[in-house]
Amino acid sequence: MDIDKNNHIFTELYTNIKQQAEKSLINLVEHAYEIENFLKNDFFSKNEIININNSNLSNHHLNLMIQPVQNYLRDFIEIIEHLTVWLELEIPSYSDSHDFSIVVQNEILNEIASMKSNCIVYMSQIVDYREQRAIANKELFKRPQFDDNYHLISNLDYQLYRNLKLMLIEIKSYILRICNMLTKNKDLINSQSSHQQHVNNYF
Repeated sequence: MDIDKNNHIFTELYTNIKQQAEKSLINLVEHAYEIENFLKNDFFSKNEIININNSNLSNHHLNLMIQPVQNYLRDFIEIIEHLTVWLELEIPSYSDSHDFSIVVQNEILNEIASMKSNCIVYMSQIVDYREQRAIANKELFKRPQFDDNYHLISNLDYQLYRNLKLMLIEIKSYILRICNMLTKNKDLINSQSSHQQHVNNYF
């Protein structure tokens, strides 16, 4: 492909990425609002959780909470991916003596990367809960006379309940921090003609 064609393709990709990032920021704010309302659900706001006893081992109410939290985590990770690519493309060339701008943008990227890593860990915690509960239920089926198995299942459910609530609070906090960082450093991020720099560097 010739240089002009490459230039055109890169420009189109860059424009799409920037538009997606702008849309992602809007989605972030909407997510924060949705999470705030979700936390007002009686299940969370009143610290309610179904007590596990010997006659009722269902975690139906907990499962109703797991899926929305997983969706919030997945959506947040996807939004972070769009923002990361956009921010990386906005970093000016190191040869242009924009040291402060580069440092700030890299700090933002590092902060966002840490948030993403934490959300991936949260996803793993939910998977681990299901595996541990399945094993505990299997042991309970084999030895229903042992109260320890009932207590283990109860503790697993309660721990996940607490973790789900903390996950939502963390995601909301992450969203507010991202919006705050990008708003405060908007001039630094957008001050450089990074797109044209990248085109010139690559082609």
